[in-house]
Amino acid sequence: MIDTAFIGATCPIGQYWTSKRYYDYLIDEENLNLMRGKEFGQVVIICPSLWQGPIVTREQVEWDTKFTETLINLLTEVKAERVTFVTGLDLLEANGNEETPQLMESNDPYLANRIALRDFINLRFGRVLNVRVPELVEIDGLFSVLDVITKTPKTKKILPVSLLERHQLYPMTRIVNDVEKAWSCSLSSVNLVTEPMTTYEIVEKYFPALSKKLPIARELDPYGSARTSLYSKQYHDPDTGYIMSKNDLKIEV
Repeated sequence: MIDTAFIGATCPIGQYWTSKRYYDYLIDEENLNLMRGKEFGQVVIICPSLWQGPIVTREQVEWDTKFTETLINLLTEVKAERVTFVTGLDLLEANGNEETPQLMESNDPYLANRIALRDFINLRFGRVLNVRVPELVEIDGLFSVLDVITKTPKTKKILPVSLLERHQLYPMTRIVNDVEKAWSCSLSSVNLVTEPMTTYEIVEKYFPALSKKLPIARELDPYGSARTSLYSKQYHDPDTGYIMSKNDLKIEV
């Protein structure tokens, strides 16, 4: 029987995932070398951008760059029959789907790291499922606008958000079953995207007491994410381009 491995096992996504499925090797930053020179039947790789969340990773981009290089170096000595690579939507345009051309180069170190790891994994391994997730909820850390809102000091008069920016909130507790569904459909990539909600809608729905702290809309506010999936019909009926409607999104805050 060929072993399995999970890279990112101690990050919040990894802790949840490995509590639901068994993996022989639980890999984090401290024990990467355990995989060196080995062959695996299945490897799950959580992109470093999702270990602490994109907000924190951008603030620690030097660590991100160094660790991404270390991870690529390690994976040159690893063989795997099947790889699941879980990353964010950073390299896909705001209205993109699985067939939309992705960003190929960038002077932004954070984005350059995402490009380097994506390209290496997809060139190195034969069977790869690229799983792209939007803003994660039901998870500890800074992974979504909900975290920004809840962690804003109560003394702050205006929330540090953009009123009409679109957000696609994804319940992290779906990820194991959603990834297994993608493999069963023989997909090579999937965007696990939900119907977008504006910051205004999110505050009105989940934080109505904070409505008075919302900023006014500005012309230069970011558009946000309205990505879609060509494979949403595998997850949601009717086929809307999203795996969940915003009305079906039940989040405890």
